[in-house]
Amino acid sequence: MKRYFFFVLLIVTFNTAMAQPDWSGKVYVIGKIYPGFYVTNANDTVYGYFEHGSQVSGQKRCKYYTNEMDKKPTKEFGPEDIKGYKVADKLYRSINFSGGLTSKPLRFNLVSKDGAITEFTFYSEDGNATAEPVYQKPHDPNFTKPVQISYFALGFAKKVSEYVADYPALAAKVSGKEKGYGMLNLLAIFDEYNAWYAAKKGNK
Repeated sequence: MKRYFFFVLLIVTFNTAMAQPDWSGKVYVIGKIYPGFYVTNANDTVYGYFEHGSQVSGQKRCKYYTNEMDKKPTKEFGPEDIKGYKVADKLYRSINFSGGLTSKPLRFNLVSKDGAITEFTFYSEDGNATAEPVYQKPHDPNFTKPVQISYFALGFAKKVSEYVADYPALAAKVSGKEKGYGMLNLLAIFDEYNAWYAAKKGNK
């Protein structure tokens, strides 16, 4: 089971990495200033300019500039100060995930796939900046807590079917262990859920 899950984790991490913005510096350079916005805790959106942080520093601080040519930031925000921010091609949201197994203080986590089930990427702060996928279902009061991929490992069919329970047809396929709805298909299951939820919201 451990070897099988490790294989699944590699697949998921690979697919997540493929969806990530570019960190090569060829388009957006770390330390440079780019247009973006931040969202206040009162849900107001403020546009301006932001310093492009590194994979780790961008999770901890947001440096906001009123004007592009300013030498010093107008304000600096931590994850507790605002709901999130966007700089260049990178969108961050403040969620209770900072790696580890127990304590989960707020960090700005990079949004890698937005949707009813949002996929984030958290970069480890141990010096290696290893990418880890994190999932959150913010509209569902039962699942607002961010979870790591390991959450779904044991009892996969039960846990995932509960996670998508508000889409009964999909939950039934997962709980019934239908072909194409197993552990290796987790990302596809989430994509199917997100498409359903977006269509549902669009029809209202």
